[in-house]
Amino acid sequence: MFRATSALFSKASRLPLTSKKANKDFYKGTGALNVLRRKRIALADRKGQQLDKKTWTLMTHRLDELRVPAYIVPPGLNDTNNLRPYVYRGSEEAGGTPVNPKSGYPDGPRMTSAGFDAAYYRKVSGGVYQRRAVKDGVAIEEK
Repeated sequence: MFRATSALFSKASRLPLTSKKANKDFYKGTGALNVLRRKRIALADRKGQQLDKKTWTLMTHRLDELRVPAYIVPPGLNDTNNLRPYVYRGSEEAGGTPVNPKSGYPDGPRMTSAGFDAAYYRKVSGGVYQRRAVKDGVAIEEK
């Protein structure tokens, strides 16, 4: 019995991978080439054996100017001086997002040389419960 789908499924893996068929993290890119000049000299005898392996993949470290991508600035954009990144880490007066100099939990208790033991856990959990109670408007009696 003939099946049409078996012929279609057999060639599905040979098709080029596109962003529609891959997962969400797949980025194919723009097909940019290597910008370095490559010197490929095939030295072979009559039987097809390569004579010198070094000269086949010898890459010179000079840029090929024809392969370097050229970016064109849109008209009027070159004259502006207020270009900033997406998240500007400047002062709030200049319209930026302030940088948090303290990482982690700055107001919390510091861990001692004993590490994460029961006493440190009690300090941390007690502070968390007190902040939750203040946030909810309920007073907790300290023991």
